[in-house]
Amino acid sequence: MTSHEELISEMRSLIADFRLTDFEERINDGLSLNDIAEELRKVRELLRPYHVKAERMQAGLRPQEHFFRPDSGKKYDLTGLEPHEFFPYSPIIGPLNPISPPFTFRMEKDVMLANGNFDSQYCGPPESVHGGHVAALMDELLGVTCVVTGHGGYTGTLTVRYISPTPLDKNLQGKAWVKEIKDRKAIIRGELRDGDQLCAEAEGLFIKPKEGFGSK
Repeated sequence: MTSHEELISEMRSLIADFRLTDFEERINDGLSLNDIAEELRKVRELLRPYHVKAERMQAGLRPQEHFFRPDSGKKYDLTGLEPHEFFPYSPIIGPLNPISPPFTFRMEKDVMLANGNFDSQYCGPPESVHGGHVAALMDELLGVTCVVTGHGGYTGTLTVRYISPTPLDKNLQGKAWVKEIKDRKAIIRGELRDGDQLCAEAEGLFIKPKEGFGSK
């Protein structure tokens, strides 16, 4: 039986195929797009009865599923859990989110390590990743580092310095670490590399709300 993760992976591949397809060429060959649109409508109709109308979080679809709720004020023991396990719907690392690449994060000692690649749907400059997606990756990497080290907060500022173009379809490596903690503020630094080539550096200021994530 197809798993949820396998289904999402198929959707991710479909999105990538759409990005690479020249639909004008198909039309010029005398083929309509109607059949493709109709098949997509059928899939949407199959899914629509199961839509969940609830609070939207990276941690899950339903409030009762959110074993990680930073707005509750509770302290959570995330020992032994990988970041994608408590953020399964993240647009960057979520295995259940079809728009995520997805990247994988793991903590080793005091450093959060990232690994993954961006395919053609994330293209900006020729053969390179759009800078906005690089920034989103760095925001997630630095933010998850905050969460795992017990300093989770909202992004106050994020500064990204682009050193060289980030290539598409290449295995990329990232890392992030805590630079400084002061009261409710945490400064996290990170970088993204393609092998020995430094692609981007980032520094973020994350602020923990006084009453948890539920209020700003």
